[in-house]
Amino acid sequence: MAPRRLAAALFAAAALATSAVALDGTAVAADTGASNGRPGPLTSEEARQPSLTAAQMKNAVVLKTNRSASAAASLNCAYYYVCGKGANGNRFDYTVCNTTYTLPDLVGWGSLHNNQTPGTRAHFYDANGAWMFSSDAPDRNDVFWTPVWYVIAC
Repeated sequence: MAPRRLAAALFAAAALATSAVALDGTAVAADTGASNGRPGPLTSEEARQPSLTAAQMKNAVVLKTNRSASAAASLNCAYYYVCGKGANGNRFDYTVCNTTYTLPDLVGWGSLHNNQTPGTRAHFYDANGAWMFSSDAPDRNDVFWTPVWYVIAC
């Protein structure tokens, strides 16, 4: 793991540990909306997924990194796709179900757009393959991408 990526992951883990735990001890995501019926990242036990296996992480599909002309460019996401973009401008567009993808070095806060068929759920995992959150389509949200390394589109 690159030193910059390791440092970012450790910083993100510390930040999440100190700021993303509610008073009752349950983790929360930025603007989840899940508790009031609106779509958003799901971090509850209902959406929890098993960790990725070593084989899934080893065989994860690594696609060519897409980079926007500017980090501020809008995230256009075609129907049937789940897309995301980090603060560094790297982005992804995935659509094939039951495929584990390695994310393209997304760093910082950025956009997530799950534009798959309504009700389709995308799952996101950390560097160790542990489930972090899921997103039910249709969904547009902001995500802190640094600790997120893998995605299964549906």
